[in-house]
Amino acid sequence: MESIHISPVTPASVVKEIKGVIFDCDGVLINSFESNKWYYNKFKEKFELELMTADEEKFVHAHTHAESLKHILPEELHEQAFEFCSDPSLKEGINYIQVEEGLTRLLEWLRTHNISMGINTNRTDTLPMILQKFDIESFFSPMVTSTTLPNTKPHPEGVHYILAKWKMKPDEVVYIGDTWVDESCAERAGVEFWAYRSPLLNARLHVDSYWTLCNLLEKARNDVWSACGCD
Repeated sequence: MESIHISPVTPASVVKEIKGVIFDCDGVLINSFESNKWYYNKFKEKFELELMTADEEKFVHAHTHAESLKHILPEELHEQAFEFCSDPSLKEGINYIQVEEGLTRLLEWLRTHNISMGINTNRTDTLPMILQKFDIESFFSPMVTSTTLPNTKPHPEGVHYILAKWKMKPDEVVYIGDTWVDESCAERAGVEFWAYRSPLLNARLHVDSYWTLCNLLEKARNDVWSACGCD
């Protein structure tokens, strides 16, 4: 499969006609790396451990909450760590989150053109709070988190669930993600994968800017209308 890094001069023909877009959350809808780093280091500090390594920071950014805590903490601390999860001070981590630049414009364009949008994330019950913070919750349905179904990413169950809700086939949608977990999930579900700011992933399209992607989708739509003689 040829990978294409899109730019303002990318031909519109590289974009297939789509009916739905499935988004990952962290690193795709929101820039949460610093938030995750702050959050999980609070557990390290709580138990007087060294702060996370670079590899641990990458791990917690891509995995579920439970998997992350078990990965960065010794087994004997797991029970106490899960009790600490309810500490109100941990909610401060949301202040370190930012919405990705150009995302809202893309979401509005997709909705205007009746393209369905869903989320498949390994986040837990914090997803609604984050989406509400940036006033983008209404764009997405359904929203699959790590607690929605028995199997989490990279298992394709979440994608299958969304496709069933939309009554769409895999070749009618694309999946936008930023980690190997998303890449594997999309591949196993038979859905075309677009990588967001992750040039090392195996993807059909590599997206560095939502502004550029939105312009490309608009060009593709205009080309289709011109070809059919529509005004």
